[in-house]
Amino acid sequence: MAKFFRGDKRRREMDRKRRSEEKQRRLQVRRDMRARGLDPDVVDADGNPLPIREGEGDALDAADDADDAADGADKPDTPES
Repeated sequence: MAKFFRGDKRRREMDRKRRSEEKQRRLQVRRDMRARGLDPDVVDADGNPLPIREGEGDALDAADDADDAADGADKPDTPES
């Protein structure tokens, strides 16, 4: 038998249960959002757009630049005759 009981097992069990409950809550919120027709990756629970995460904006800008180049957007504006 351990001489100095620290309660690590109980704390681990409580942490595991808390994480599980938080995950269930997050999943339920996301399910509710999808049921209302909202994409949880794009908008928050109130329907407001989420800010672009760091690194995603750079990838989106690069993709937009590639699309613009393919569309010929880099050409100077000349009047069509």
